[in-house]
Amino acid sequence: MSGGPLSPGFNEFDRPKRGFPRWAGFLIAGVISVGLLLLVWGFAAGSGPFASLGQVSEELQPAGFRPTVDTDVIQVSVTPPQSGICPDQSLDATVIESLSDIGIAVTLTGPRSSSCQGSAESDSIWIDVLLENPVGDRAIIRISDGQQILRTR
Repeated sequence: MSGGPLSPGFNEFDRPKRGFPRWAGFLIAGVISVGLLLLVWGFAAGSGPFASLGQVSEELQPAGFRPTVDTDVIQVSVTPPQSGICPDQSLDATVIESLSDIGIAVTLTGPRSSSCQGSAESDSIWIDVLLENPVGDRAIIRISDGQQILRTR
């Protein structure tokens, strides 16, 4: 017997490789890396497709309300936090209406990494709140504790 390969020009174990191609492994690793990067970006910076993971909310207590020219809109007064309100934060009002009262909750939402200088220029901020029906003689209450909010000028 000869000591050479079975077929001239080929080694004995040269055959087509079967199984997972090498480029597919790199593709899967790249997709997982990009997904993890987006997840960390959303959590740390509060932006991108996973921005909700990096958002923090703080409830602000409504202090008073006043009617506006439009009967379906009222303005609610809230006291800003000591750190102030940054440009990348948003104030959102939640309204729950019933036949006898209107419940209002106000939340300040912003990115976890928000860092602005304390700029509480005023004692209160007025927020427009859209109602489904006019106020009429319904009481305006805070959702958090059920206390009635008084009308201010």
